[in-house]
Amino acid sequence: MWKRIGIGVLSVMLGLTAAFTLGNYRKQKNLQEEVAGQVIRFHILANSDSCQDQKVKLTVRQAMIPVIEKLTGTVKTREETRKILKENLASLEEQAKAEVLAAGSTDQVHIQYDTAYFPVKTYGSYTFPEGNYEALQIKIGGARGHNWWCMLYPSLCFSDALHPTLKKGQEVLHRVLSDEAYLSLLEKGEVHLTFRWF
Repeated sequence: MWKRIGIGVLSVMLGLTAAFTLGNYRKQKNLQEEVAGQVIRFHILANSDSCQDQKVKLTVRQAMIPVIEKLTGTVKTREETRKILKENLASLEEQAKAEVLAAGSTDQVHIQYDTAYFPVKTYGSYTFPEGNYEALQIKIGGARGHNWWCMLYPSLCFSDALHPTLKKGQEVLHRVLSDEAYLSLLEKGEVHLTFRWF
């Protein structure tokens, strides 16, 4: 009898755990989809993790952020940002190629605007959940090295990660997201399930 009761209690607990986990997963997925539906990311993938290839990546970053900011500086919406970026892909690729060459590399450069998968990433005060996001991507060489990313819309790109000046972009991000989704980006802790047996 006690064995049956124990099995019953365990079954109930496992059922509740599964329901909680599934509910939490769905909630997180919905929040990620809301965030992804309001932002555009900028992604630069280095050829490799060698010191030289990483320097080339950072050189491209330093050069391309002002160029992109000039193109998108007056836009008010995600749709406008997407349109301008797509219309200027060829010129942006030429600029990136020139920067790679100037940095002493002969690696090929490819730029695209597409949907890409990103793991969990923290940028400044925000932690963006894993998932698919629209992104402007610059791929250098084999694009197998550590990458760098920021947010083009709302504008949350800064060259110096220690001194962000992103008030306007933060305000836009807060405005285009629900309070729940915005606050979820500021939560850096992970959910841990703990069980106590009596």
